[in-house]
Amino acid sequence: MEPDDAGRVVDAMLRDVSRGTVSFGGVNFYGLSPEFHEVFQLCRDVVLSARAKFRKAYLFLDAQHGKTSIAKAADAEARFHGFASFRLDGTAGIARDNLRVLQAKRDAIVIIDDLPETAAHRRVLVERFNAFAGRALLLSRPEYCTDGNLDATVLSLRLSHIDERPIDKVAWIIGLIREQLLLNVDISLVVDDVLGKLPPELLCALTSASLGRRLRELPTLAASIAEALTLRFGLDPTQPFPSDELASIFVKFVAGEASEKDQRFRLWVEGSTDYRILKLVSRLVRAEKGVDLEEGLAILPLGEDRDGGTSRLSDVVLSRRTRRNRDLFLLDCDQPGLHAKEELDILEQDVLLLEPRLSCSRSDTDAEIEDFVSLACLDQFYEEHAELRPEKEIIRYKDPAGRRLIVSGVDKDALVTWLESHASLRDVESLFLVMSEIRERFSLRNVLSAKELRAWRKRLVDEVDSHKHVGNRPKHWA
Repeated sequence: MEPDDAGRVVDAMLRDVSRGTVSFGGVNFYGLSPEFHEVFQLCRDVVLSARAKFRKAYLFLDAQHGKTSIAKAADAEARFHGFASFRLDGTAGIARDNLRVLQAKRDAIVIIDDLPETAAHRRVLVERFNAFAGRALLLSRPEYCTDGNLDATVLSLRLSHIDERPIDKVAWIIGLIREQLLLNVDISLVVDDVLGKLPPELLCALTSASLGRRLRELPTLAASIAEALTLRFGLDPTQPFPSDELASIFVKFVAGEASEKDQRFRLWVEGSTDYRILKLVSRLVRAEKGVDLEEGLAILPLGEDRDGGTSRLSDVVLSRRTRRNRDLFLLDCDQPGLHAKEELDILEQDVLLLEPRLSCSRSDTDAEIEDFVSLACLDQFYEEHAELRPEKEIIRYKDPAGRRLIVSGVDKDALVTWLESHASLRDVESLFLVMSEIRERFSLRNVLSAKELRAWRKRLVDEVDSHKHVGNRPKHWA
């Protein structure tokens, strides 16, 4: 689901929680995905319809996904409709004995909650489940979904981890927040109005991050948000809930008691291309100037290869406990970068966009990290790789003259590999300045004083250097 679509769906659920609620066995379960609804449709088919297409089913769920709650709800639902239902704890030895006694009861419903860890006991329980004459539902952990004793003719459904279903995760959190709000008698009659004050797009962005083991503590997160919502609503019921406050609650929750062993300042870049180019700059400076740009400063990519980019921002902020004055996000100055900056501003993070006027391409607006490599160097790369072409070439005739080569995404890895063997410090001098200014920002030891950095910046902005800004177009482009 696209972010805009998810935002609209979540906004609708904030105004009407029933849109993302399934009531089963007297319990409310929260989710919006087709996969989520398929689970409960399967449970209803097995426990409520004697003519169901599937009289038995295996259902595999991860920890903290409500396995036991679903088992109890299925049992309650069957009993409410007058069926003879038996819920058995599959990890207990008595379950195997009880299932043997029930073998011939065609009118009974058996619900097995989990499987024993011992292979021999698990084999006996599964075999008796398969041979049971009535309707039956077995719920277990996903590591047993390939157990050799499972019957291939029995429907098997594996619910993916909720971290892989962000729309269900946000629905779950909204449902838990609403439950907390209902406990407050002062606002119980206007709960939907209070809930509607939450910013849906930000809620989607924050819940897209992996919560891992913190899932078991979601009620704690919901309680914190509900408490803050109640206080804000009491102060001014007309105002939306502040985005920065919601982001702060999430960051504190995900951070927990974790601590980072690496005490260096951290510079976050979009992906492996940016990471490798900045590491190249650092290596060139160390070799030519004897200065370590990474002393006290860690350069970290948001992700590797196609897993990088600004889409992982919320995940990194929450899981790595990034914070102002300690972490800095260096982003391309383009549309995704500008959107990412807005998101990081809401999350109260420090952001630096690559500055177009410092780039070798002398772009008026946009700038990617490849724009900070000299045009002569880029031209030489394309001269030696005649089979490759840039995505676009822009020539500026008006003073100051310049060219811009937009490197195709599929060619960036080849370019960086070539740069690592052929680029000189002169070719990436602007990035040397950027790194030095970042070190100055963190008050780290620098090769130049603040005054000298300002003079250096002015020179790079004002200079006319055909090697950097114009280059020499490959002959085969003519």
